Amino acid sequence: MTTASGTLAPGGASPGGGSPSAVRSGPRPPAVRRGVLVVAVVGALLLGFLVVTALVTRPAGRPALDLASAESDGTRALAQILRARGVVVSPADAAPAGSAGQQDTLVVVRPGRLAHDALTDLLGRVWRGSDVVLVAPDDAVLDALDVGVVIANRQPAGGESDPRCAMPEAATAGSAAIGGSRAFTRTSDGDLGDMKLTLCYGDPPGAAELAVLNPGRAAAAPAAGRLVLLGSADFLTNRELDRSGNAALTLGLLTRHPTLSWITPAADADGGVGTRSVAELLPAGFRWACLQAGVVLVLLALWRGRRLGPPLPEPLPVIVRAAETVEGHGRLYATAHARDRAADALRAGTRVRLAEHTGLPAFARPGGAPGPDPVALVASISERTGRSPSEIGSLLYGSGMPPQTTGVPSPIGRARDRYQSRHLPPDVSRPAAQAADGGPGPRRGTGRPGERDAALLALARALDELDRQVGGR
Repeated sequence: MTTASGTLAPGGASPGGGSPSAVRSGPRPPAVRRGVLVVAVVGALLLGFLVVTALVTRPAGRPALDLASAESDGTRALAQILRARGVVVSPADAAPAGSAGQQDTLVVVRPGRLAHDALTDLLGRVWRGSDVVLVAPDDAVLDALDVGVVIANRQPAGGESDPRCAMPEAATAGSAAIGGSRAFTRTSDGDLGDMKLTLCYGDPPGAAELAVLNPGRAAAAPAAGRLVLLGSADFLTNRELDRSGNAALTLGLLTRHPTLSWITPAADADGGVGTRSVAELLPAGFRWACLQAGVVLVLLALWRGRRLGPPLPEPLPVIVRAAETVEGHGRLYATAHARDRAADALRAGTRVRLAEHTGLPAFARPGGAPGPDPVALVASISERTGRSPSEIGSLLYGSGMPPQTTGVPSPIGRARDRYQSRHLPPDVSRPAAQAADGGPGPRRGTGRPGERDAALLALARALDELDRQVGGR
């Protein structure tokens, strides 16, 4: 088995007899396989759920109120009945261009998708004699038309109801179930312009499910156009067409002209008066809910923030021997060939211990870890051991010893320092080529590896001897 510092003997023991410190990092292969299996199973379940959801919720063919749809919400039966009575029924996504004097019936599904100009054009065609039927128009459509009709605040009871109006088609049909939850009423000022309003079914005049506006104040002739507002299109569908008087009411509203255009504006049409942004689609209480949630989060953060105190030491979940930590650092240094960093670490640790022995305070050093004053430390250790300050400075700081403030030593002092430090280990950061006169040596890390390793070991022994001498061990 190969580690960062060499090859381990069989059984996991190191060649030197010590316990191995190289432990596999990260999860073991069985744990990795279990994690991959769990992720695969969860992904497969999620994919299956999405597929089933897409199959269940996808549209079952044609959209609602489609003339060719035989589903319960389609209008195929209505189209066939109208064609049997000679009415030409044609689907479209926009109002066809009308010629002068042409009178036809226009049924608009989802009129909120039309632009303001398109709605104004439809209102103009009513004055020219055509019938325009708007299915469930909303407030935006009624505001654009400005015909004196608004959405009623209260809704009718629903179900079948009597006409409660004098319109001939409603009187012939009798009771009908228009359905839906939208009803119409007259505006508060009652201004209808030049149109006559008739409200039928539901609870007129307060909440009518059918509103018919005829041009002119007087009763309109049978051939005149009209604007029909339906609260719902449920009574036009295949499911509801044969109930009560729904079919009779439908035929009375849609068979006044030989041509009928069933208009369904495209969903992606631009400029629709009923088009709303994402913010407008949010419920009314959504903003208040977000505000309340934000206040709660702020209060929770303040409450939890007041509980924070100074860091406290906690016991380690496992016991790590100091020898393993030291050995691990050593293997990292050996792998990176960082002998100079190892020497700096040895010197830094020795300086901290010697400062504790001598009682020197530590202070913050710019760009480095806190440590004692170099000059005071060297002087104190030299006084305790009787060794030369240059010798102590070379051991503790190497070539990084800060300059002394006592001036330049004399030639006799330099000779004495060289004599007393001739047995010191060489500086690892400036190996064996350091000149005797203090000239610049080779770059850091140069020299043969064997010589650098020997210099590092000699430095470690010298520092350990100095620590023993000062500490009295």
